[in-house]
Amino acid sequence: MSKQKKKSANAIILEHYIRAGEIISEMFSPYLEVIVHDLKTPEHFIVAIFNNHITGRNIGDGTSDIGYKKLADELPDKIVNYRNESPSGAELKSSSLTIRNEDNEIIGSMAFNFDLSSFTNVREFLEIFVNTVTIDNLPKREHFFIWSVEEEISQSLNKYITTRNLQGKVLSKKDKLDVVSYMKKEGHINKKGAISILSRMLAITRPTLYKYIKET
Repeated sequence: MSKQKKKSANAIILEHYIRAGEIISEMFSPYLEVIVHDLKTPEHFIVAIFNNHITGRNIGDGTSDIGYKKLADELPDKIVNYRNESPSGAELKSSSLTIRNEDNEIIGSMAFNFDLSSFTNVREFLEIFVNTVTIDNLPKREHFFIWSVEEEISQSLNKYITTRNLQGKVLSKKDKLDVVSYMKKEGHINKKGAISILSRMLAITRPTLYKYIKET
């Protein structure tokens, strides 16, 4: 293929990327800048740029250091979501795609710069909004008394036995100690009537249960 024909073929390939870039930039306007670089013509690397307010560059401007590394084939063809920063200091999330012709020659690149600055306050608000505190002596999960104390302890005991495959087995002393430890962590032990209920369910005396509580 002659140099002129190859140049024309390369231009057609770049034109497809330019058209795709225009659509993508409109979909995510004004937050996404899309640039197409012609790496075969150093005198005017940028042949198309959309939402250029993000980095302030224009058609005909040179490429970035990433572009030169792409041209030297020093980077992967696809780089997605790397941390970046605009000339004004705005936080960006960037991606880059190497463009090759049918001979696998590097002819250009397509870059995406997503401006995160507009979302910073939202992110900070959400972090504050979902923040919780941990306080000693509070159970991990609050029980809202949908069931009676006996039903709550029964439900919790059944859950413990099921998750540890203890169904149909006679609980050993160690098993019972583990149950008592679990009930303490779940906040059941201090509920009204819990000692009588749990000692009956574990088939042990109240003094034995108190002993287990001290041991756990």
